[in-house]
Amino acid sequence: MKKAKRYPFLKLQRQRFALHFDNQSSAAGLPSERDFYRWAWQAVKQHHRHADISLLLLDEEPARACNRDYRGKDYATNVLSFALDEGETMYAPALSDGLHGDLVICPQVVFKEAAEQGKTPEQHFAHLTIHGVLHLMGYDHIEDTEAEEMEALETRLLNQLAYPDPYSQDEQ
Repeated sequence: MKKAKRYPFLKLQRQRFALHFDNQSSAAGLPSERDFYRWAWQAVKQHHRHADISLLLLDEEPARACNRDYRGKDYATNVLSFALDEGETMYAPALSDGLHGDLVICPQVVFKEAAEQGKTPEQHFAHLTIHGVLHLMGYDHIEDTEAEEMEALETRLLNQLAYPDPYSQDEQ
């Protein structure tokens, strides 16, 4: 009997992408580590051969402290991104040995925003995970043209995962 060929996709995927997940939040009803992995992988897979990202879920007070200490803004925000090579050219595939950075997500803020925006928490967590990874990759939304490019990429990546356009309600 012939032996079936095995394509070691998952092994290769794990060699290319590592997500270090740490849930320090007391919030209930959070997506699984596997969900966060899938969302981050969606953003990374076509742009980087190697990526190593830490994702930390924090309650409001520790998230507020991070935002205050690193951005000078004294409130808890939905997602914070810290690229390892912050301040340098971050998206240069030909020169880069990979993407390295940290994401901090505050579930309480995500749940509140999802309710306000009429989205499911899962949709909003998926969006903000991809949004944060894109920041690690050097995308930003300060200028209108940058924002349009980033939003279009987020929408495309989320559509590939069967999520609706996160910005569709903004146009109403």
